[in-house]
Amino acid sequence: MTEPVELTQLREEDVAALAAIHRRAFSGFFLAELGEGFLREFYRGFLHDDTAIAVVARTADGPIGAAVGTVAPQSFYSRLLKRRWHGFARAATGTALRHPRTIPRLARAVLYRGDAPEGLPDAALFASMCVDTSHAGGGVGAQLSQAWSARARALGAHRAYLTTDADDNDAVNRHHQRHGWIIESSYTTPEGRRMHRYVKTLHDDQGGSR
Repeated sequence: MTEPVELTQLREEDVAALAAIHRRAFSGFFLAELGEGFLREFYRGFLHDDTAIAVVARTADGPIGAAVGTVAPQSFYSRLLKRRWHGFARAATGTALRHPRTIPRLARAVLYRGDAPEGLPDAALFASMCVDTSHAGGGVGAQLSQAWSARARALGAHRAYLTTDADDNDAVNRHHQRHGWIIESSYTTPEGRRMHRYVKTLHDDQGGSR
C-alpha cells in the first residue's frame, strides 16, 4: 500500500533529514561531495526568507524529499552568505582539508548569485530538488515540481530557470523536460562538467507546471 504523501513548507526539524536524503540521492555530485554539514546550511538558508520557496514532501515517518529555490536569486544568496557564513565556513573547511581539489569550486559556490540567463533578470531560480532513493519513481518528484512552480507563480514569478549536469544525469534531465523545462543554453565549468540551463514559463491555469 502506498504511503500518503503530504506537501508542506520547510521546517527546521526537516533540515538534517533532507541533507542526508540529498547526499544519498546525488552521490558523486558537487553539493553532495561537500558533505551533510554543508547541505544542512544550504537547506537551513531557505527558512525564514520571504523570497524562498521550499516545499517538502513527507510521510508519517518524516521528510522524503524537497524542492527549494527563490524568486529573487541574487539578493537571496547575498543574504544567505551573510546569515550563514559561519556555518558554511565550518563545513567548507573540513571539506577543503579532506579534498583540496574542491577549493576552487568552494570559492565559486560562496560567490554564487544564481547566474540568471541573460534577458531573464526577474526569473525565479529552482535551486535544488531531492527525493529519497526509497521513493524514487513514485511520483514524489512530480508533486514537488508542480508545487514549487505553483508557489513561485503565487509569489509573482512568470519565468523560472535551473541548472543541472548534462552528463550521467539522465533521470533528472528527463524529469525536468517532462515538466515543461526547456534547455536555454549549455556550458562547461572550469572543472570540465557539462551543464544544461533550463527555463520555464509559469502558468496560473496549470498549477505552475507545464
